[in-house]
Amino acid sequence: MLKLLRKIRRNSIDEGNLKSYLIYAIGEILLIMIGILLALQVSNWNQKRIEHKKELKALIDLNKEFQLNEERIRTKQNARISIVPKLETYIRQISSGEVDYSSFQDFHSSHFIFGMTNPSNGVIDALISSGEITLISNDSLKYFLADWKNQVENLYENEQILWDSGLSYIESYSKDIPIPSHHWNNWNDNKLELAFKGLISNIEYKNKLIGFEGANKVVIEECNSVLTLLKNVLMLLENEINKHK
Repeated sequence: MLKLLRKIRRNSIDEGNLKSYLIYAIGEILLIMIGILLALQVSNWNQKRIEHKKELKALIDLNKEFQLNEERIRTKQNARISIVPKLETYIRQISSGEVDYSSFQDFHSSHFIFGMTNPSNGVIDALISSGEITLISNDSLKYFLADWKNQVENLYENEQILWDSGLSYIESYSKDIPIPSHHWNNWNDNKLELAFKGLISNIEYKNKLIGFEGANKVVIEECNSVLTLLKNVLMLLENEINKHK
């Protein structure tokens, strides 16, 4: 096309037809501009297609990571919730005076401290450090992802407090009575019952027990907030993945 326009322009010059020359010169300029615009449009389209693929991969990776985190966090949360009835019953028995060594045994018949959740943040950390977090086009999702690390850090701190509280509670009786899961030949039923009566008269023991119960409640509430955030993140991730496919 450009070759044809140049030929027409040359003929117009040779024939001295200025009007025709100007028309074809303008046409040549317009054609070049259209070519440039088309090239830019194709380049932009390719760039958007590349970013679209990167965003989809980021969304899929985040979805896998958050599904794993939900499983980990919910497992710990269910374990903490499971001890609440036993803990409340044991404290109520002590408060009412209707308690004996079998109550102590029953409460300690299962684990009651579970450590920290330590959710995975590898994908989100990589996205932030590389700057590719900006690929996420959904503003609500970006807000939740930004809030995620603060929430899990708060949860970890409270889990640490609960862990320390649990160890402190165990320490409060470990010098006076054996851990019920261990049986010693020199500790018969009468000796255990006597030691337990002395234990529940110790205000430090009861305070440590109440402190552990309070810390467990705080972590359960904090974890419920994290699980709500997780639910929202996973819902938005699923929606965005479906939109990109």
